[in-house]
Amino acid sequence: MGKFHLIYYISMGAPDIEYSLEKAEKYLSMGVRALQFDLPSRNPYRETPLIQEKMAYAYKKYGNYSCFLDALTSFRKKHPDFEMQMVSYEDVVLTVGTLMYVDFCRRNNISTCRISGDGVMELAREDFNRAGIDTLTFIDYDMKDKDIDLARRTGRRVMLRNIREGMEPRAGMRSWKERIAFLREKGIHAPIYATAGITCGNDLIEAKEAGADGAFVGNCLMKLWDDEAAMENLLRDLETAANS
Repeated sequence: MGKFHLIYYISMGAPDIEYSLEKAEKYLSMGVRALQFDLPSRNPYRETPLIQEKMAYAYKKYGNYSCFLDALTSFRKKHPDFEMQMVSYEDVVLTVGTLMYVDFCRRNNISTCRISGDGVMELAREDFNRAGIDTLTFIDYDMKDKDIDLARRTGRRVMLRNIREGMEPRAGMRSWKERIAFLREKGIHAPIYATAGITCGNDLIEAKEAGADGAFVGNCLMKLWDDEAAMENLLRDLETAANS
C-alpha cells in the first residue's frame, strides 16, 4: 500500500469567504498537502447539520458562484503546489454549467471534483472524466448494490461512508475492515477513501489498518474553527496518524 492520502474538506463562505480561506491557509501552514473545497448547495442532502447550516448561510449571503470561483482562483495562484479538489451537488453544477466548471478545474490544476446527484449528473461526471477529472463515487453507509456496481463499472475512486444518522449499515458490514473487504470481493480495485465520523487520529489508524487508501476529514476540525489552539492540536493528531 502506498502513502495514506488524507484530504481536508473546507466549507466555503460562512461567515464569509475570507474566513474560510484563512482557515485553509492555516491548514497549509501546518503541513497539509490536500484540500477539498465546496460550493454552497441549496440541497446538500448528504451533509451533516453543521455543513448544511454553513451552506445555507453562504448561499443566502452571496447568492452566486462567481465570487467563490474567483476567490478560489486567487487562492490557487497564491498556493500553486498543494493538491486542490472540489465537491459540488447537482444544483451547483447545473447553475455554474459543466463546461465552465471543467474550465475552472483545468485552469486551477484540479484533477478531482466529487459530484453528487443521479440521473443526468452521470452525463456531467462523464464530461469531467473525459477532461481528466476524477468525479469519485460515493458509497453510503447502507452500501447499495447500484452504487457498488457504478464504482466497479467506472473505476472511479470511492468515498466510503462510515456512519449516517437514521441509516442502518448493510447486513454484516459494521466495521471498516468488513466493508472494505466486501468491496474488494465485489471487484472494486480503485482506491477507497474513508469518510464521515472521523474525529481523531485513532479513527484514521483504524481505517488505514482496515485497508483504506486515504480519508476525507472535515467536520471535526471545522467545529473548532473558533478555537484555533484546539483545532491545531487535532490537526497535529490527524497528520501524525496519517503519516505514521
